[in-house]
Amino acid sequence: MLLSEIGDKEVIDLTKGSRHGAFWDAEILFEENTGKIRALLVPSLHGKSRFTSGHDTMQLPWESIIKIGEDMIIFRS
Repeated sequence: MLLSEIGDKEVIDLTKGSRHGAFWDAEILFEENTGKIRALLVPSLHGKSRFTSGHDTMQLPWESIIKIGEDMIIFRS
């Protein structure tokens, strides 16, 4: 799968049932030595509008991703 194919997928927390925007809204943290993906920084949209400035971010360890599906990326917090 190419990065361009997962950009529009919604990031969903299975535990809380919360939505964290599209993958393009996330930042990727890499291990400097190995280049492996360590975590994603996703917006915490709970109780805030996407259009307000300064919404909080949540660090999502790469291992917590359960499934990258057709329309969404599901993780367990």
